[in-house]
Amino acid sequence: MLVAIDGLPLAGKTTLAVRLVEELGAECLWLDDFVKPETEWPARDRPSFPFDFVRYSDFVIAVRALADNRRCSFRPYDWSMGCVADKPKVIRGDGVALVEGVSALHPDLAPLYDLRIWIESDSKTTLSASLERGVGTWAREWELMFLPSVELYLQTNPKTRADVIALGRGVTF
Repeated sequence: MLVAIDGLPLAGKTTLAVRLVEELGAECLWLDDFVKPETEWPARDRPSFPFDFVRYSDFVIAVRALADNRRCSFRPYDWSMGCVADKPKVIRGDGVALVEGVSALHPDLAPLYDLRIWIESDSKTTLSASLERGVGTWAREWELMFLPSVELYLQTNPKTRADVIALGRGVTF
């Protein structure tokens, strides 16, 4: 079973994915594994979708491979070194496989999943929540590039492609 988990940054996507990995033994393809090294970002203040700060075509290829073959291989971003790792990472989707990240429900990807989850969260506090979490030297990028890029993605109406809408950060009944 291939499951997409999408939502705004800091909505609770990772929290849900980690829990499913632990409880179900699921494997997870994380969008954050496809970040580009900063030296490859074309700009630090220009919003874009597909995201210019992510190896987005590689992400799409990996999702398609996982959907078609129940297996994908890619070189993940090494957060400790700030570069793409030399050693490939393999995700096997023999049981439950997850695709987690903002844009997992991209219009071209949504039909590939068996289950599509949108984590609803409080969009008005996303920037302050990101700053509270600690964004290192990327505070400016969160404000000028990351969050405005997410707004461009939201214009594709990803929530309408979800089978399930779950409550995330800052949302209550």
